[in-house]
Amino acid sequence: MKTKYIHQLFIALCVIVFASCKKESANIFNMFEDVTVTFNNSDPRCVTDYKLINDKEEVWIDFTISSAKEDMYSYIFEVSAGTAQATRYTVNITDPAQRRSFSSIIKLPNSAFPAAALRDGKQSYRICALFPAAALRDGKQSYRICALNEKGVFIGDGYKKVTVEVNPSFMIYANRDIYLPDTVAKILPSFFSVTDATTFSYTNAATNAGKIDFGIYRKPGSNSTVQTPTWVVNLYSPSVATNPLTVYDISGFSPKRTTKFSQPVTGQANAFLTTAISGSSIETLAKARAITFNETTQTTPANGLAAGNAVFFLTPEGKYGMLYVNAVTSDLQKRPFIN
Repeated sequence: MKTKYIHQLFIALCVIVFASCKKESANIFNMFEDVTVTFNNSDPRCVTDYKLINDKEEVWIDFTISSAKEDMYSYIFEVSAGTAQATRYTVNITDPAQRRSFSSIIKLPNSAFPAAALRDGKQSYRICALFPAAALRDGKQSYRICALNEKGVFIGDGYKKVTVEVNPSFMIYANRDIYLPDTVAKILPSFFSVTDATTFSYTNAATNAGKIDFGIYRKPGSNSTVQTPTWVVNLYSPSVATNPLTVYDISGFSPKRTTKFSQPVTGQANAFLTTAISGSSIETLAKARAITFNETTQTTPANGLAAGNAVFFLTPEGKYGMLYVNAVTSDLQKRPFIN
């Protein structure tokens, strides 16, 4: 009999112990509800959820972030574009009176405007800060505002974000191969049209002269030796004053396009991937260069049409562009080309 009661007591104790160990885990979908974010519609340029715009148009992110229980000492402005890792900027909230409710306006494209007047009577200023990675780009880009406490710990983002989509403003043609001229058969595509990224060989170039913007050629580099020969690749416009490749007679090409070029700019991989993100940004990059040449005239391989280098151009129609070189290599038949 005593054994029976002992077993019952043991079972009861187990139930009590097990029940006392049961614990509700934190729910990320409601654990940060003390912080709210409001995207205000104070101006037609404001985005409150989703906004579709054209290149060069301005967008305002007018936000108010509030914390019910804990002071905010800074906020994060997060920028997410495509599959790239999000970029985060931390901005301090220096006014103690604004640590429970803070308002600001971020204007994109970023402009260096000073802090302006009081916002709708509230003791908070409209601040137009500079966030380089937030530059508007073609396609979709999302923005989020997050609050941090005194220890720099995330305390909420209101479970909100806004998305801005910019209509396509430029064309990108990838993986195009332009061959170095073959002086015998003359059938390799060594001429190029920037309008639609079409290539032409010398045999069909004359009949397509109105489409061709440039051809390429190579010559020994100034650092070339018998033991270590080097080659520098340059480009030339059909309208060049003196044809640098006399084996290709282009005197009869008509009409001749008058596209202008910069000299090759070295180390442009990062600019191509992260800065040339819209028609206006490409135009800005191009205008920073002297685009006045009918040919490139480099004398060393590294400064010519080499991997990682770029040439900026301006078409007769007034369109700016960027020619980026991925590689200078050869195919299986050992015919050299640039990609």
